[in-house]
Amino acid sequence: MTNNVTKLIVTKPAPRAKSRKTVKTERRQAVTALMVGGVAVGLTALSLHDLASGVQLVTHAAPWQSYAMASGIDLGFISTELTMLTASEKDRKAIAKFTTPTVIGTLCGSAIMNAFAFASHADNLAMSIAAVAMGVAIPALIYAFTRIGANRWLASQG
Repeated sequence: MTNNVTKLIVTKPAPRAKSRKTVKTERRQAVTALMVGGVAVGLTALSLHDLASGVQLVTHAAPWQSYAMASGIDLGFISTELTMLTASEKDRKAIAKFTTPTVIGTLCGSAIMNAFAFASHADNLAMSIAAVAMGVAIPALIYAFTRIGANRWLASQG
């Protein structure tokens, strides 16, 4: 018996080149994502310092321990939220029962300790109220900027 079968070479069609408009849009989204991410990094650095100060005021722990705790709190909520933003729908549903309370708890802890650190230097009630508002605003802004920056970055990746 002879082999009369000839294999056909199947090639996939070449991917279409992105239009100039699409490339510009994706570049613009990436640049804005990096800008928003830079603001989030700056606020995170501020928050880490204030959070560590708050931990140190409450616990009288060594500075390295306070910074380790602050890093665990703030970087924990950022990394957990980024995990949720980049997970598939199936994975997001599977881990949401752990990630949602983690983000809420660490955001609240960060806000409380930032507010405490800010208010510890206030001279009167009005300044204490302003300091608490600023302390609470910092983790809220970090959260918002993290979500916005991640959204823009993912959108820029086509």
